[in-house]
Amino acid sequence: MKYIISILIAFLMGAIPWSYIVGKATKHIDIRKHGSKNPGAGNIFHLVSWRAGIVALLGDMVKGYFALYFIYRLYHFSPALLTYFGLVAVFGHVFSPFLKFKGGKGAAITLGDFLFIMQIAIHSKTILILIYLAIPWIIVLLITHSQVVSLAAIFPLFPVFLWFITKNTNFVIATTVFMVMLEIFGIKSLKREWPIAYEKYVKKYFHRS
Repeated sequence: MKYIISILIAFLMGAIPWSYIVGKATKHIDIRKHGSKNPGAGNIFHLVSWRAGIVALLGDMVKGYFALYFIYRLYHFSPALLTYFGLVAVFGHVFSPFLKFKGGKGAAITLGDFLFIMQIAIHSKTILILIYLAIPWIIVLLITHSQVVSLAAIFPLFPVFLWFITKNTNFVIATTVFMVMLEIFGIKSLKREWPIAYEKYVKKYFHRS
């Protein structure tokens, strides 16, 4: 029963469409019909304002964080199990029943999930792994000028860094499954963004005289 309750908490909290709500509350628009048509924080940044984008981003992060916080307070699951419930929360975000099962891509809620999980699993080393991830993310972002491409580049690195820090096989396997699913959810956006980033920014690094 505790697993069913945890799945329901994770899915329903993950399904709360913060970016859609922010779009309606600030500009009275359905962001699914404008911009990239993605009901995520990135579209709010483009369509509304950076302030509204930050509100939407934090909303998605907070729902991921507190979904796992409530589950952990109830049942004290291991980091590996919490990771799977975090993935359920991302499923709720990506397939939100409040948006006819067409939600966002799951990057912000993933960050919220792992901010909580890492507090349980690696405690003070959370900052260390964030630095490890931030360095390649910034490098790829500066080269490609694409958040989608830069995030897709660092997702596979996360389980690798976790392995070196924790040596927790179950946790690393769960995180790998999570990252693979996240890459699958974002593949459509990556296919759209990569050719643009390559032609406008990346290509020049390989064709210098």
